[in-house]
Amino acid sequence: MSSTSFSWDYLRGEFSYGFWNVATKLVAALNTFLVIFSLTIYEYGSFQLLLASYAGAAVLLSVGGGVVRNDILRFEAKGRSSEAKKLFYELLSVRIATGVVLWALVFWGAPLLSFKYGPDYISLVRILSFLFLHDALIAGVMTIIEMRKKFNAIASRMFIAKAVQLSLLSYFFFFQHVNLRVVVISLVVSMFATLVFLLPSFFELSAPWRRIKGSSDFFLLKILRSYGKWEILQPIAGKFTSLFEVWAIKVFISTEAVAIFSIAQILLNTVAGFFPVNTLTTLVPLEAGNEEKLRKIYTYGTKYLSLLSVFMGIAAFVAVPIIIDMFFNKYIVSLPYFNTLLLTLPILSVTAVSTVFLITLRRQKFLFFQKLLKSIVAVPLYLLLLPAFGLWGLVIQNFITLSVMTISLYLYLERTKPKLFVKWYDLIRFGEGDRIFLLNAFSEARMRLFRKFLRL
Repeated sequence: MSSTSFSWDYLRGEFSYGFWNVATKLVAALNTFLVIFSLTIYEYGSFQLLLASYAGAAVLLSVGGGVVRNDILRFEAKGRSSEAKKLFYELLSVRIATGVVLWALVFWGAPLLSFKYGPDYISLVRILSFLFLHDALIAGVMTIIEMRKKFNAIASRMFIAKAVQLSLLSYFFFFQHVNLRVVVISLVVSMFATLVFLLPSFFELSAPWRRIKGSSDFFLLKILRSYGKWEILQPIAGKFTSLFEVWAIKVFISTEAVAIFSIAQILLNTVAGFFPVNTLTTLVPLEAGNEEKLRKIYTYGTKYLSLLSVFMGIAAFVAVPIIIDMFFNKYIVSLPYFNTLLLTLPILSVTAVSTVFLITLRRQKFLFFQKLLKSIVAVPLYLLLLPAFGLWGLVIQNFITLSVMTISLYLYLERTKPKLFVKWYDLIRFGEGDRIFLLNAFSEARMRLFRKFLRL
């Protein structure tokens, strides 16, 4: 493993993610323009329903993946490469088998929906089913690349996908016609293009394992029977809530309402997507044996990310309405919901950092009950607030659910060991420790960049 410091690996990784994130968002904005311009609000709502249904089934591919990926990184960090290799191939085999089964069930079972949907919709379901095969492979490929800290390759992945999708959409937009079928095909083709793009890096970076004999032990079942069992149910609980939300909007309001609120959520997720936490899921597990360092990373990560989220929210509040008014005028109706949801950004930032550390510390049981708590709180609120307040009911539900989950997280972190608890006033207080932390981070970044410059 690399001997570089956490600070440098973090800054280097987040710079790569930040650069490619901006580039990806620009290309994605063009894709969104072509899709929203070409599809009616009803068609876009149908597209979101299709994606939500796919995501609900695809969750089976991620069952236990987070905790197992975490253990692979921890094995490798401790020099136990034979165990890391064996666990990786155990997980990959299960994912591929699951992906093939899901693809076969959806592809060949789609005609059973003919009692309600026409042949055009069924063909879209069958096309989208190939994403199960992609998802089964891409997670394994990315695990190896992340483990070797090649963040630039990972960060550029979605840019490649969006660029390929833009090429396909542009061709049909200018020379033929963009419809729902073209949008689905462009999505599937673009995702497989990223897989092809990452395969050379995967084969190169997995080369060191070829000289290592995998352990004869079986780890996957042991992990999933112990602390990993909680993560088996966690993704299912989380996706159930998301899937229920989308279909509840359709049932209680309309398909068009699905599109309107989806745009508000997409805009919020786009802003939150700029949170610099991408490298933490790789770097934090590599520091799992150093409790003091973990506490320091958590404290400063929570503090500065929550502060950054406030500035990001203000910038989005000013900039996004201008962009929507200029390019996506028919979705101006989504802006009031988006502007209100921006108030949740600081909470989302704290949750993003905390989740990384809880996974690293193998607190999957708590994370499962968090997801379960979300479903228990959210589902009745959907049934109560949607008929009464329409889409504003979803906004109210969002605030109530987030508040309940944040309070439960706050109470848990206050009692957990190692103590990863940050008091609210520490988030707004700047002391000597902050000054030293920022100076050290700046000095190391400057030194590393200077050395790189000298090599040129």
